[in-house]
Amino acid sequence: MKKLWMAAALAGLAIGAQAKPNVLLIMADDFGVGSINAYGAPENLVQTPSLNKLAESGMRFTNANTPGAICSPTRYALITGRYAWRGPLPFGVVNVVDPMVVETDITTMPGFFQQMGYSTAQIGKWHLGYGDQRPVDFTTKLTPGPNDIGFDYHFGLPQNLDDMLRVWIENDGVYGLRSKKMSAYAKSFYGKPYMGFDAPQRSREEASEVLTQRAIEWMDAQEEDKPFFLYFASPIAHHPIVPSERMRGKSNCGAYGDFIQDLDWSVGQLVLALEEKGVLDNTIVIFTADNGGDIPANGAVRPENQAIAAGLKLNGINRGDKHTIYEGGCRVPLLVSWAGKIKAGEVNDRMVNIVDLYATLAHLATGKEQDLKDAIDSSSFAPSLVGKQQPERKPMVSSNAAGLHAIRSGEWKYIDSQFPDGAPQGLRNHFKKEAEPALYNLEEDPSEEKNVIDQYPEVAEKMRETLNGYRDGKGSR
Repeated sequence: MKKLWMAAALAGLAIGAQAKPNVLLIMADDFGVGSINAYGAPENLVQTPSLNKLAESGMRFTNANTPGAICSPTRYALITGRYAWRGPLPFGVVNVVDPMVVETDITTMPGFFQQMGYSTAQIGKWHLGYGDQRPVDFTTKLTPGPNDIGFDYHFGLPQNLDDMLRVWIENDGVYGLRSKKMSAYAKSFYGKPYMGFDAPQRSREEASEVLTQRAIEWMDAQEEDKPFFLYFASPIAHHPIVPSERMRGKSNCGAYGDFIQDLDWSVGQLVLALEEKGVLDNTIVIFTADNGGDIPANGAVRPENQAIAAGLKLNGINRGDKHTIYEGGCRVPLLVSWAGKIKAGEVNDRMVNIVDLYATLAHLATGKEQDLKDAIDSSSFAPSLVGKQQPERKPMVSSNAAGLHAIRSGEWKYIDSQFPDGAPQGLRNHFKKEAEPALYNLEEDPSEEKNVIDQYPEVAEKMRETLNGYRDGKGSR
């Protein structure tokens, strides 16, 4: 029976022109593997029925990793199929007034789908900049932007829930901008005044629902005979932790748990919209995150720490959190569902990377592996999704907020000590302890407690040589 199902699934990868699948790619923000029931989050603390259902209907990956332990590098890699440190982001993230870092002269993932005849949209958190000048003048046309790299439509949160812009961006301008007048007021979560654009101001508590509704409206408006690609980037669970009125007080681990349940509600609404439109069975649905959960170091009163005190393990058994080079910074949930093509309820321990989603989705949508010349770090795991054996993925790279690199190969993880050129001294000082060469066997030591570099120097040296080859321009796919 298993062989018959596998043969049918593999045959199903030969997609005809009339059967191109839709794609709904959902990316959460600062969301570790310990925050979903399907990955072990206790149901007496937080409940994620929609995400659990997605796991039950498709494949759940236990060894999914991000190329960066912080927002912008992962989002860049997702869209381009390239590690961000190869060019625009050797360290850090895109700041509020920075220009767009995605190159306009390469074929991006949305650009590929656009060329395939898809309608494309990006709705939600962007965090990859706008325009080509710093500082960006948000009262003018914002180009280049998402529309210039393959997205037909964009409705975005520029950076995070409480950035000092406090406006939405629609396509190439501030949504509802009435004039160039600006009047700064109040203060954001980060201590700086809001810039006070003459445009509708976002509500932090309502932002997730606004984005969800906007995404549903966009999907509903798509023509029945034209496939669509939607990259939906939820702002949850990045601080500030501001659950909606719908969910406030509903979990048993405080505001952070409530916030997780807001995310789960959003996922459920998006999938329900696909079902009501009658296209769910021909839609590839992916859920993942840009990096692990964030564990603040500045006080027990923060909602994240209150949830931890209640018993929630944001990043499971993994060491570290967002920003760090350790597994807690880059190990994330990955759920992939496609009715009739991906067997329901499967668990996969293959090592994959979020940078691989470009090649994988291009493979699934066309029925064959694509030669993506610009996406030199994106490796398709489409065969694994339909039950076919694949060779082990080539060694892959992750980086922390300061640009330190780690390379994974099978059970081994090597952490390098080389900061990128230009990394500020403050970042170097902050991450000094992580900048020590280390080697971990993740099969025997998944929590990275025992550095065995002295016992296996030849393994570390081989991995360092591979890493340097990547740094010199060799692709990792």
